[in-house]
Amino acid sequence: MRSFAKIFTGAMATMLLAPVAVGADLYVETVNAPIKQVAPELTQALAAHHFKVVMHLDILKRIEAKEKALHIPHLNKGKFTDVQAFVFCNPMFFSQLLNSDWKSASLCPLNLTVYGKDGSTTIVYPERTAYAQSTPANATAQHIDSAVISALKSIPKAS
Repeated sequence: MRSFAKIFTGAMATMLLAPVAVGADLYVETVNAPIKQVAPELTQALAAHHFKVVMHLDILKRIEAKEKALHIPHLNKGKFTDVQAFVFCNPMFFSQLLNSDWKSASLCPLNLTVYGKDGSTTIVYPERTAYAQSTPANATAQHIDSAVISALKSIPKAS
């Protein structure tokens, strides 16, 4: 079995080598409530918009638990109380991406990161249109982004 450090390092390398969308392609939603309250509300909002959360990771706590082995300098300089990742899916959107431009199916599963600090929660969603703009999958990416953003706006106390 591979160690957490190897898995984490491999995942980070993959993310660093992947194309990165510019800041304007990140949808940000702020919720005036602690992350402990917002996380279940987020899962419910995604479900109400036909998305299923397939993975929910407490990233910051996992990394902090392995900090002595990982030796990450200046971990959490922003003093976040929590950072969590949600991976979610809608099979119909995946099928539409696969059928319109099979390479664009790599935009699924969808993901977002949730940051907790000072009793407030910030949700950051990388919009899929940033990746599909010049492909036949752009219309589907627009529908995906619209549905995800609607879900995020429906969270109680979202701004």
